[in-house]
This record gives sequence, C-alpha cells and structure tokens, in this order.
Amino acid sequence: MNSAGYCEHILPLVESYIEIQSRDGLRVFFQQDGAACHRSYETREWLLDHHIYWIAWPPYSPDLNLIEHVWKWMKDWIQRNYWQARYDAAKLSLPELRRIILAAWEAVPESFIESLLNSWWSRCQAVIDARGGPTKY
Repeated sequence: MNSAGYCEHILPLVESYIEIQSRDGLRVFFQQDGAACHRSYETREWLLDHHIYWIAWPPYSPDLNLIEHVWKWMKDWIQRNYWQARYDAAKLSLPELRRIILAAWEAVPESFIESLLNSWWSRCQAVIDARGGPTKY
C-alpha cells in the first residue's frame, strides 16, 4: 500500500476510533510500524492536520509491538493443538483455517494481554536505555 491509499482508506478509520476513545476522556496515541507508507511525508502531514499524535517507532523494535507477542502466542498454540495442520497445511480449507485462528484468538489468556499492556512503558524505557539496541524483551 502506498501513502496515498493509506491516508485515504486506513487513517480515516483510525481517526474515527480515536474520536470514539477520546469521548471517554482517554488520551490516545497512535502506534504504527516502520512501513514506508507509515513513515511518508504525506502520512505525517495527514496525521498532523487531523491532530493525531503518534509514537515514534525505533527501527527494528518488534518487542514494542505488543501484537507481535500475541501472534507468537497464537502460533505456538496452533502448533500445539493443531500440529497436523503444520504438516499438511495445503489440505486445510479456508473455513477450517479461519476456525483454527479464531479458536487460537479465543484461547489467548486475558492475563497474558494484561501483562503485555502493563509492561509496555517498561519496554519503551528499555529501548530508550539501550538507545534503540536489543533489550531483554
């Protein structure tokens, strides 16, 4: 996706979500990774024009992207519970794959997600302390 498409199709949805969250008095910051359409001048201008503040994302810091940890948890769960899919994935129908992914999502413990959220500021500080280098996370 290029930045024009990102600004036209994705960012208005982000803006709507942020508006809804802000009504409840929450201060919302937008986080995105280092994809070219996220870093572009056009995207940054769009965000500024719409008063959406984003978190600067250090390069090569997947440890800060909490969803990456959830994806890994789900992948491990699927491999433990549907090990046959790993060896014969081509035989999985799309509905079956969807069912397995939804089952994995439902299996993610809420305590795991809470621990990720609770550790986020520590993760940020660790990246700052390491000057963008590797951290324990």
